[in-house]
Amino acid sequence: MVSVPTPGNEALWGSACREDEILQDLYEMGDTEDYVPFPQPGGLISWAASNSGDSFYWRTSPADPDAWPVVVRGDNGDWSEFPVGAVAFLAGVYGRTIDVPGMPKNWPSDHPEVLGLDDRID
Repeated sequence: MVSVPTPGNEALWGSACREDEILQDLYEMGDTEDYVPFPQPGGLISWAASNSGDSFYWRTSPADPDAWPVVVRGDNGDWSEFPVGAVAFLAGVYGRTIDVPGMPKNWPSDHPEVLGLDDRID
């Protein structure tokens, strides 16, 4: 699930993405390798999660947000970094040009679907 703000609630969305209690707990337990939570310099900001417990972040370094790499924490505790933005990362994953270590072998499926907010199953 890619996290996107609803129109008019962008500030609330941004605040929630920066306040990641799970990431903070992992950091305090020493389970984030060399990654740190935002607002620390170069800290991680969450932008997506999988149904399996995998988390997807931007690493807020360098200063230009267009250059922020994607960091993935797999449910099994594997950390991987990719020197591309979120859109290029998703295109690479679904186009099978980016392999994310630790992810299930059937992810993404051979016929993935992209659902809009109105198409979700609640």
